[in-house]
Amino acid sequence: MMDLVGYTASYLAHGENHAQEHANHEFGAQYDDVRERYWQEAQDMRNESLMSDEYQEYMQKVYDAGFGEDWQAYEASWKRTLEYAQQLGH
Repeated sequence: MMDLVGYTASYLAHGENHAQEHANHEFGAQYDDVRERYWQEAQDMRNESLMSDEYQEYMQKVYDAGFGEDWQAYEASWKRTLEYAQQLGH
């Protein structure tokens, strides 16, 4: 009878350990999901900031070249310049 009681106690303890391990795993997985989501959101914000900075730099070049905010005229001017250089054989 003692062996059965010892076995039952051991079995129950193992079951509790297993349940705790499972709960820890579930919590860890949820934590990883949250951490990954926030990391991705932070990365998206960094990318948006970089794109915004690049856009501002480009528009500053357009403005400094005398085109105001007319980036299409700026691009057309560069296209004409490149075509002319190619005609000259450069």
